[in-house]
Amino acid sequence: MAENLQGDQPAEGVVQIPRELPFIYRWVTNDVLVTPSALDQQYLDELKLTGVLLGREDLEQRYRVEAALRGERVCFMNLDHPTIPHWLRVNEVMFTEFGVRVPFSDFQQRLLNRASVAPSQLHPNSWSSIRCFELVTEFLELPQDSEVFLYLFKLYSSNTSGKTKKGYMSVRPGKYRKIFVMYEDSFHDFKGRYFKIFPVGNHRPFWLSLEGDGRFPPYWSDQAGFEIVPATYQRLNADQHDTADILVHLFAQNNLNPKFLMNNSDEAQKAVVEMAGNDVTLARLRRLVRPAPAKLLPSPSTAVLPGGAHSVPAESVGKNQAEPEGGS
Repeated sequence: MAENLQGDQPAEGVVQIPRELPFIYRWVTNDVLVTPSALDQQYLDELKLTGVLLGREDLEQRYRVEAALRGERVCFMNLDHPTIPHWLRVNEVMFTEFGVRVPFSDFQQRLLNRASVAPSQLHPNSWSSIRCFELVTEFLELPQDSEVFLYLFKLYSSNTSGKTKKGYMSVRPGKYRKIFVMYEDSFHDFKGRYFKIFPVGNHRPFWLSLEGDGRFPPYWSDQAGFEIVPATYQRLNADQHDTADILVHLFAQNNLNPKFLMNNSDEAQKAVVEMAGNDVTLARLRRLVRPAPAKLLPSPSTAVLPGGAHSVPAESVGKNQAEPEGGS
C-alpha cells in the first residue's frame, strides 16, 4: 500500500496516496522524491527547547513542531489545504546554520513572495546569501530591499535533470556583482532534515496576513522563480540604485565570508563598517558612488556683494554696460 502524509492526524500515521498524487509531483527531481526526513519527534521537541527555532520566548505556546510522517517528502503540499496552509514545512539547516527564526523577518517574507518560492525549496547556500545580505545592510543601516537582493542575486534551479525537472532553488550572484563567497561548496545531509511548524489553537501564523492570505508561497512549485519580473538595474529606483552600487563598490573586490558574518556578529559589524570608512546610512554612504559635485567658487574677476551674491564683473562695477556691436 502506498503511503502519504497529507493529512493532520492520519490513522496510525499513514493514509493512502490519492491515485493522482504521483502526477502532481512528476516535475520534482528524484533526489527529492526518494529522501524521507530523518528527524523524529523527540529530536524536534529537544531542538525547540534550545531556542534556535523561535525568535521570542512568548512564541513557545503559539507554535509547535512535528516530524514528517512515513511517506512524506519535503515537496509535498497539504491536499486538505492546498491554497491557505495551516502548517509550514522548513529545513533544519535554516535555523541551526543561518540563524533564521520564527517568525521570519519582514525582508525574508517579502523576498520569498517576490521570488515566488517556498522557504523549504531554497538551497541552504541561498539562505546563507539572504542572511548575509540582512546582516550587512543592518550593519551599514541600509534599506533591506528585495529588489536590490534580486538584482545582485539571480534565482535558478540547481538540478541537473534539464528543463523537465526542478529541485532546490539557488541564488547566484550576477556578473560583477558577487559580494559574498559561497558558504559551502557542497552541503551534505540537509535534504533529509525537514519538519513542519503548526500554529497552536487559534493563533494566526506569521505566514498568513490579517485577511488570511498567504504572505509567501508555502509549498514547492514547478513555477518557483519562473514568472517573476527580473529585477534589472533599469527597474530600480534611485535609492535602490545607490544601495546596490554601495554594496558592489565595497565588497565586489573584497568578498565577505558568510561564516565570519554569521558567527562573529560584533567583530563582523566592526569590520564591515570599517570597510565603509566608518560611515553608515544610505545618505552618508552615497559619497562612495555619487561624489558630491564640485562647489562653484567665485571667479577672481567677479565682485561679491554682501551676503555672498554675485554681481556683474568687477571691471564693470560703476561703468556702463558695453553696447552691442552695431548699436546706434
